[in-house]
Amino acid sequence: MSESVDIKDRESLKAWLEDQPREVAVWIASRAAARVLPPWWQAVMTEEWARDANLTAMAVLQSLLLSGVAAKRPTSITEKNADNAIFAVGQNDSAAGGPDAEGVDMGRLAICAAFALKAAFGRMFSESASFAVYANRATHDAAWESVRTDAAQANGGALPESLSLWADGKGPQAEKWRAIKWQIANSEDAQDWQFWIDWYDSLLDGRPMLGDSGRTWEMLEQIALIDPGTWDKGPEVVNPVIREIWELHRLRAEVAALQAEKAAFLAVRASEAQRGHNQPPEGLVDDAPEVARQITLIWDGLDEAREELERDAPDKSRLRAIAERILAALNVVVAYCGKVADKTVTSAAEAAGKLAGRAAVVAAIDQVANNGRLMQFAKDLLAFGGG
Repeated sequence: MSESVDIKDRESLKAWLEDQPREVAVWIASRAAARVLPPWWQAVMTEEWARDANLTAMAVLQSLLLSGVAAKRPTSITEKNADNAIFAVGQNDSAAGGPDAEGVDMGRLAICAAFALKAAFGRMFSESASFAVYANRATHDAAWESVRTDAAQANGGALPESLSLWADGKGPQAEKWRAIKWQIANSEDAQDWQFWIDWYDSLLDGRPMLGDSGRTWEMLEQIALIDPGTWDKGPEVVNPVIREIWELHRLRAEVAALQAEKAAFLAVRASEAQRGHNQPPEGLVDDAPEVARQITLIWDGLDEAREELERDAPDKSRLRAIAERILAALNVVVAYCGKVADKTVTSAAEAAGKLAGRAAVVAAIDQVANNGRLMQFAKDLLAFGGG
């Protein structure tokens, strides 16, 4: 169980950080800066001074993502990327208007992100990290409580894999965050900003974006190492690149999950067959051979998709072909289910004297045809392949 930490102001925080590894300081600073992202993001989308200066949230978002990755995997961030991001945030800070309606200093919020990233490379990392935390004067009490929670969890250098951003629920910026999400969802370039929405939601919830920490950090590292020249061209250029990386890693995670689901299903069927001294799952071809063949095609397609997706540069034409085969097979299975009512099939499977192969067919059809997740994966794979 984590021990409480006596942190109440910048000086006590700085003193505590000086006894911690650099990674802890960067992690604390990055999360503190992330807590004030919503007011900055909302301001650059709605304020006239932001439009006049052509500001977007990208410079701050880049700094937050880089500092977050640097805390977990410091060797994955190049100083060139960090320097460019810090410079971009500095430009945002210079162009920022005065306080918002709640008296929050916009420039101060932007600079939080720069100091969080500076802590990853500067010699005075505890100084930079403490400034990144203290620079935020908004939501002061809630922010300090969350900093203390973070410090207690990371005391000694062990960074938790999952911890919600705020110590208490969604935090005081929840309304602003909902407004941002609504505005982006109704914008023309909503799809290209969706990565950032999901990324920040995962921070708020304290969960890995892809459901698996290893896969998530691999993806974030790849995004962090996008060429600085691409980042510098702004969201119109870098967001589609980020989206491509995100979609590939999501497909990798999803096909792995679907294969695990398939393996669990087959293990249950094999166990049931063994206990009843009946035919193994392969015997399901006896009662509905064409449907069973299509199910086999789907499962084989998952194996092929995973093999191709795990390549450094997947062949999109091959992925498109695999997706088309899976969708065609799914359509056959779904059509079969439409012709034969579930009740009729189930009754036949339960009827005395019927072979266990029929029960296996019913279970397999249910596992495939009623699996909306599988259908969505096939559609996403097709889209990624350019179909």
